[in-house]
Amino acid sequence: MNKLCGKAVLCSAAAAAATMMGAAWAHQEGRMTGGGSFVCSEPGQQKVTHGFELHCKGDPPATLAEPNNLEINFSGGDNFHLTTLTKAVCTDTDAIQQPPSANFDTFDGAGTGTFNGQSAEIAFTFTDGGEPGTKDTALVLIKLTGTGQTVLSCNTAPLTFGNQQAHRATGSKQ
Repeated sequence: MNKLCGKAVLCSAAAAAATMMGAAWAHQEGRMTGGGSFVCSEPGQQKVTHGFELHCKGDPPATLAEPNNLEINFSGGDNFHLTTLTKAVCTDTDAIQQPPSANFDTFDGAGTGTFNGQSAEIAFTFTDGGEPGTKDTALVLIKLTGTGQTVLSCNTAPLTFGNQQAHRATGSKQ
């Protein structure tokens, strides 16, 4: 392992940070909804709750589909609210059993918003591992805009409660 990736969480956080750069467009059309909770192992063992509705459009749309909502709560009162989705890449991952209702199972995203009222950036990956949500996962990295201070860095973790659901685009026959 190199010095930067001495811990697996650092490698995952570095990969998530790379997703914050630039706008990107979806590979599949659709949307993902849901939420729940998971345990973030860095730092310590803290419970993170989240809820969202996020959209992907096919390559390349003029704008990202809307509405896009994401809220993340942790540390007994800290919160992040998404205001602008800047990246929405929806893909079908071979390692995940694809749910029959959608043509993708993984939503990689990034955006801007507020963390406790301060300007912040987020990079995330949500997966839909099928029903009833016990194989769904979340990866989240939130940094303050300007200072780059990390306020939440969660390696890929399974949901302990809840469900994330990939949905095919309205009218899609795939």
